[in-house]
Amino acid sequence: MRVYRNCQLHNVAETEPFEGGGVFLRRFPGRIRNVLNPLGQMVSQESAGVELRFITDAKSFTLSVGSLPAFFAQYENHHQDIFIFRGAFFHSHHRIEPGKINHISPISLQYVDRFAEIGTEYHAQSGFSNQVWRVMFGRYPAIFYGIETYGSLLRPPEKHETPAVKWLAYGSSITNGASPTVHHNAYIYNAARTAGIDVCNQGLSGSCRCEPEITDYFCSRNDWDIITLEIGVNMRGEFNPESFSERAGNLIHSLCKKHPQDKIAVITIFPNSMTTGFTSMPDSNAATSEMDFCRILRKIVKKSNYPNLFLIEGKDLLVDFGTLSTDLIHPGDYGHLTMGKLLGGKLKTILKGKLT
Repeated sequence: MRVYRNCQLHNVAETEPFEGGGVFLRRFPGRIRNVLNPLGQMVSQESAGVELRFITDAKSFTLSVGSLPAFFAQYENHHQDIFIFRGAFFHSHHRIEPGKINHISPISLQYVDRFAEIGTEYHAQSGFSNQVWRVMFGRYPAIFYGIETYGSLLRPPEKHETPAVKWLAYGSSITNGASPTVHHNAYIYNAARTAGIDVCNQGLSGSCRCEPEITDYFCSRNDWDIITLEIGVNMRGEFNPESFSERAGNLIHSLCKKHPQDKIAVITIFPNSMTTGFTSMPDSNAATSEMDFCRILRKIVKKSNYPNLFLIEGKDLLVDFGTLSTDLIHPGDYGHLTMGKLLGGKLKTILKGKLT
């Protein structure tokens, strides 16, 4: 567990000093970011799904945070938003201004804590104690300066106050969080809530390419119980079936060998405008690549003798083509919600015995 100034930094692999004070919250360490493809080097700097987690008995407190502009801001919905929760319960939504220190006071002396109005058995939901403040960042490079509690207690949560099962979610921009109107509506967060597990967003928009360095990095991590691999869509057009099979096979087999007791779930490409049955361009490179890549993933899983390796069909999650946004590849809000509910149910089945 990484802690900085008495806050747990969830989904943070590394902090880096910012020239104006504070620290960048990085999901991937520099040694991995710097060897990815050029787009991956940029989007891996973003803080999608990073959270500050802490407990305080302060009657009021002030967050000091900042950001830099998102790399995809001119193409996609990338508002500079943070979302605050108490445990699983949504608290507030704040828009911050990039390039400056933003001071946010989520509660004040007038704040009414209504949890006394319900039984204590309902305080913990989806694995989170309601005492845990969670500050979630979106798809932009986030900077953390500190929290002022005016002399009151400030501490990171203990293990029993957050979900016990940890999930790494690797994938494309869809896993990274495109394109619901607010970041916390992305399908991985809905799935985590449904399953009662704790997700680390390892999505790489437009740049999920199963590099050997990514394989080695995920294999070296011992902080997860389940990993999902939503792979293939970012490799259409630039990789032939042989090179895709080599990279995907290396990733899957390496994880199985290094983590034989952990769960590994491969997700095939979600339906989109190039998917067979929907596309009007079935002979295009993207359409034929997608069909080949999905077939390769099915074959890898089917031929494997690892009991903890699973296949999830993308079409069994995105079940309504009309829930895509108008780019016909990224789900909208309703698409992410339904995908998350369906995936959460599948993860609960896969994790049976690990969930309490």
